[in-house]
Order: sequence, then structure tokens, then C-alpha cells
Amino acid sequence: MIFTSFNDTYFGGETPLTPLQIYNETKYGSLNNLDYRNDIGTFSNQTHSASVNTLAIDQIYHRFLLSGSSDSTIKLWDLESPQTIRQDGDVQLKYKPTHTFPRKSVHNFGITKLNWWPDNGMFLSSSYDFKLNLYDANTMELAHSFKLGSRIVDFDIDPSGNNSTVICCLDGGVGGVKVLDLRTLSDTQNLGGGGLSMGGVGYMSSCCYSPRDSNLCIAGGVDGSCYAWDIRSSKKHLFELDMNMTASYMNTEQNRPNKKKKLMRSKAHNGSINSMLFTADGTTLITLGNDEKLRTWDMCTYSKPVNRSINFGPLIRNKAKQRIDMCLSPYLETEISFLWVPSDSDEILVYRLEDGSLVSRLSRAQSNKFGTRSYSIVSTANNQVRYYSGCKDGNICTWGYDSKLNEQHGPIAFDNGVDID
Repeated sequence: MIFTSFNDTYFGGETPLTPLQIYNETKYGSLNNLDYRNDIGTFSNQTHSASVNTLAIDQIYHRFLLSGSSDSTIKLWDLESPQTIRQDGDVQLKYKPTHTFPRKSVHNFGITKLNWWPDNGMFLSSSYDFKLNLYDANTMELAHSFKLGSRIVDFDIDPSGNNSTVICCLDGGVGGVKVLDLRTLSDTQNLGGGGLSMGGVGYMSSCCYSPRDSNLCIAGGVDGSCYAWDIRSSKKHLFELDMNMTASYMNTEQNRPNKKKKLMRSKAHNGSINSMLFTADGTTLITLGNDEKLRTWDMCTYSKPVNRSINFGPLIRNKAKQRIDMCLSPYLETEISFLWVPSDSDEILVYRLEDGSLVSRLSRAQSNKFGTRSYSIVSTANNQVRYYSGCKDGNICTWGYDSKLNEQHGPIAFDNGVDID
């Protein structure tokens, strides 16, 4: 009763976590590029000699960061151990790689994606050299290599670690999604393969596992189609996403006595889908296509996934042929989810996921001939509001809450949609 009275008195009946989440949300009014800061850990210029295509941070400690580049190098960074460097009378905190896989040591061509296994015991990498590699994270040695015969555009693993399969999108072969089993080190099956003329789904450009169901995987195609499969079955896909399938359409269809079967293929986007991710609870899927549209899908309310028809505005520029990584704010850090989207305009756009409103447009102060476009974004935890992005010019940039903005300009008004009495 003592705790209940204290809780009701100071937090209005809410848990103590809620005021902390609301406070963290106010920090999103002071987002900035933090590379100029000397009092926090940042990365030196040219962390890689070519574009940083992918970043991956471990999901247990949010401490170990992997970076993969077009120069075929892979580096491991410890985000809790920056080194003190004295330069021109200034003291700077800079990250140094704790381990490096040199050029052409584990891959011959550019790295397309990196991912940690959920228990941090190993990590995986894919490349344009047709190989998917597994590494022992304790010894930092290559444990096994799958040779798949085509360039690996994207892959994903079950975020819960309940099954040992890896799904891969290839730009050659019979299309669809290839499923690998890490327990038996074998190629188990191909979902949706065979080509369009033989009833297949064509080539896939991005894929992800559902956090709610360890056996459900979804992949987006180069033609804008998007399909879901049960990895335990080799049968036809479970469902496909349709951009015209909105809540109002579903309610109208349920009241129609005679439903005509659709003959045309459904499309989630009018262009290749090069990025997708689930929210942490698995109720919402977010997709990004070369039609420069962001779409969110309700995966639970209706019998089929429904397009929520949220308008994210006209600022998104996305014509990239390679896969890119969007990022959501950590699940317990804020009450409202914030979506970070890299854009061809060399900006990072931050949106509120619930209504698509733009929170911030972030860009680097300096520019160069290679461009400053980001391809991958990851977030840390511990209520830091700290993000990292891999850039086209070979740099890893630091973003997040900048307390010095408040010191210079005073508090920045920020409406998170929550009224506090």
C-alpha cells in the first residue's frame, strides 16, 4: 500500500517507467549530429576505405558494434571503451576497432549485411561473393561458410533464437527465399522459387522474421510484391501484402455477399522493396520501397495484413538499389515509437510511427565528393537516445540527443502528444 500511495501521488497511477519514457521523448526535440562532440565517444574519419553498407549491434549489452564495408572489411567496436586522444590541445574520445577482418580475408567483395545471433555467441555476414559466413564471437574466427551460387542481397535470423534457420534473398537462381539450417549446415528449401512463369514469386530484395512467430518470415520483391511463408512448409505463401487493402476496404469487403476472386497480383509498393522491419511486439510491419513510400501494416487486427494508410510526407528519397536499414527507437526507451529513415538526400528523417509526423531532419555539416548518404542505422539502449549510421563516404556517424543545443538556445518545444497535469 505504501508503494501504491506513492505511485498515485507522484505518477498519477502510472508506473515510474512512464515519466522516464516521456522525458526521453522530449529529447527528440534536440536531436543533432554528435560527431563534433569531444566529451562522448565518436568515430574517427574514414573508419572504412569505402562505403559502410551495414551495421549491427548486439541486443544483450548494446555494446558491441559490427561494421561491414564495400571494401570487404569487417570491424568490431566496443562502444563502452573509447580511447582518449590529445590533438591540437583538445582531449577527444574516439573509438578504435577491437578486431578487424582485413580486405579479402573472409569475403572477396563488398559486405551486404551483418547480424548478431541473439545470444551473442556468433554473428553472420553476407557478401556479393555468394557467401554467407558464420563466426565464433569468442575467438573471432570463421566457423563455417555457405556458398549459395548467387549474390546475397539480404538475410535475417529469428530474433528470439528459437529456431536455427536463416532466410536469404538472392539476386540469381530460381528466386524466392532460400532457407538454411545452421544445426545441420544444410540448404533446407526454397520458398516461392521457380520463377514467375512456374508459379514462383520472382526475386526478393529484402526479408525479415516476425518477432511474434518464429516460423513466419516475410520478403519483399524487386517488383514491389511482398509475401509471407511458414518456414516449416514448402507450400504456397500464406498471404501477400496489398497496398489497396486498407481498414475501410476490409470492412466493406466483409459486408459483401459475393466476393470476386482477384486475378491480378497484389503489390505492396510500386517499386523494389529494399527495407523492412517489424516493431518489437510484432504487431506492425514497416516497408520502404523505391517508389519513395513508407508503409505500415497492421498484422493483427484483421484476417489479412492491412495497410494503415499513414502519410509520412513527401521528403523521402529512396532510389537505392541495395538494401538499407531503417531503425526504430528502443522498445522501452520511449512510449511513442520513432522511426529513423536514411534518405538519398543525404539526410536522416525521424518520424513518429503512430501518425507519420516528421520530428527531425538530420544532416552532417561537412560534405564531400562521395556524398554523406547513410545506408544503415542502429540504436543503443540505456536511455541514451544515441544512434549510429554507416555512410557512403566510409564514416560511421553518431546521432542523438545534444544537450548543448539546450545550453545555446534554451529548451526546444516538443509535443509528444501526451498531456501531463
